[in-house]
Amino acid sequence: VKAEVKAEVKAEVKAEVKADIKADVKAEIKAEVKAEMETELKTCSASRSKRRQEPAGPVRPTEAEIRAVHAGLAHLHPEVIAELQKPKKENGCGSRELVLDALVGTILSQNTTDTNSHRAFSNLKAAFPTWDAVRTSAPGPIEDAIRSGGLAQTKTARIQTILNSLHEERGECSLEYLKAESDEVCKAELRRFKGVGAKTISCVLMFCLKRADFPVDTHVWKIAMALGWVTKAATRDQTYDILNERVPDDIKYATHVLLVKHGKVYKNDIRVLRETMRALEAAGHQEPKPELEPKPELVKTEIVD
Repeated sequence: VKAEVKAEVKAEVKAEVKADIKADVKAEIKAEVKAEMETELKTCSASRSKRRQEPAGPVRPTEAEIRAVHAGLAHLHPEVIAELQKPKKENGCGSRELVLDALVGTILSQNTTDTNSHRAFSNLKAAFPTWDAVRTSAPGPIEDAIRSGGLAQTKTARIQTILNSLHEERGECSLEYLKAESDEVCKAELRRFKGVGAKTISCVLMFCLKRADFPVDTHVWKIAMALGWVTKAATRDQTYDILNERVPDDIKYATHVLLVKHGKVYKNDIRVLRETMRALEAAGHQEPKPELEPKPELVKTEIVD
């Protein structure tokens, strides 16, 4: 009997030891597999991050390319150059004298035409004597005032959020303090507001604060891709990062306005622009009379997007 019991106990102990060993091995293998998976995930994440950080385009355009395009555009659209040489007036989304006016005007210009956004801004200013009145108003009257610009509910919410933030932080609805700040501080201050992206910020910097910045709207973006300045995969914000760095400061303003004008007149087609550039190059950048296809007849538009 003793021998029989001993055999049973031995079998039980053997089974327990085997189970313990199996559990230990299983835990060890589980830890190894987990470590391998974590390594794979980190590798994949690093690879995706690297792809995101890669430039959206080649190391171009060069300054010479940009100046050649500027010359071609100026030759095609001399009325733009003439307009830029006149005393400045508040005819652009960000060209208003007060920074807050410029920011709100640019927000109202999002996803609509110049005519509609200008009407919306004028209606808003007529309905409310101060920005504090806009801040404390119910949303409905504001939406009614800016309805011509579209997305009235969304834009109203964003404008009132900005006004409330400024009032809470500074005791007044004003952004005039940005005029004394660096470009970096201005961008950081404006970027924190919902609905204020790279293009809106750049418009305020260039048109209102008179800084050397280069807004990239849809026209500039599409023409930049057509010219090969950025790849087809480049986003608008990536295009802004590239062109804001590469377009010479002294022609940033004019080149932006010229590209927008060209995009509107020729629907972002660059064939006529290339013909003009070739003609200018052949003439040694004098004032040639190239054989160009006539501009299409279009309704007059604002020159600033």
